[in-house]
Amino acid sequence: MGEDQRIINGVCRDCGCNQSQAAADALVLGFEEEFASGTYTCCQVVQWADEQWLAWSKAAEQDGKKMEDITLPLEISDPTHEFARVRARKPKGL
Repeated sequence: MGEDQRIINGVCRDCGCNQSQAAADALVLGFEEEFASGTYTCCQVVQWADEQWLAWSKAAEQDGKKMEDITLPLEISDPTHEFARVRARKPKGL
């Protein structure tokens, strides 16, 4: 979230998010560096996070799961592969 006129008292006037919400969404999406550097705005990150949640919800619904079930922690058989990156990170300097 940049220090521009869209931000009032830590809340974006365009998307309604606050700094911690946008930072958490950026972390989940794998865009924490880009968000922190200003490459992506809070509005973009929040929109992408919402799109991901909607896709996750629709997929769970198609699998026949109730909304309450998809918000519970997932069972993971291999704890070394808990998270899958949404996007591969480019090597620095390229």
